[in-house]
Amino acid sequence: MVIIFLLINFLAAQFHKRIDLTNEKRFTISSPVKKLLTKLDDVVQVDIFLKGEFPSGFKKLATSAEELLQEFKEYSRSNIQYRFISADEQIEGSNRTYADTLVSLGVQPINLKVQLKAGEQTQFIFPAALVHYKDKMEAVSLYPGTKVVITPAELNSAEALMEYKFANAIDRLTQTIRAVVA
Repeated sequence: MVIIFLLINFLAAQFHKRIDLTNEKRFTISSPVKKLLTKLDDVVQVDIFLKGEFPSGFKKLATSAEELLQEFKEYSRSNIQYRFISADEQIEGSNRTYADTLVSLGVQPINLKVQLKAGEQTQFIFPAALVHYKDKMEAVSLYPGTKVVITPAELNSAEALMEYKFANAIDRLTQTIRAVVA
């Protein structure tokens, strides 16, 4: 029994498959996105600014982003790299914070009031990501609202659009020929 259990554990670690039982196939990566990810010829770095002490809605959004990017990484043969960063951290080799850069890129922060034991604290959060490919970069908004309280409907909408938003940013950054509209 122990040997069988260890064998099943080893095989599950090597070859895992996610089964999506939802009617709308919400947790299945679409075939165009899979095709896009398999064609990546260089590393795409994704910096997600959802690190810190947040309410459960934003923590769930961060978990969803991590699960999606992990699946992207598997399809891209590890050409997707991601990390979670606090917007208050300083950019390496600079005295600017990531928050300054995000604001200059047009990402709108959410003014979040957090209840602590000592009282109430105000904190700006940036539910966004920066996607880097070669020498190009694009900002991706992970939560479209500006309200402090996340409703379950808004959270579901943000999670459902996440695959599209990341894939769209990767597609735009990897395009070598720009379409001409006449």
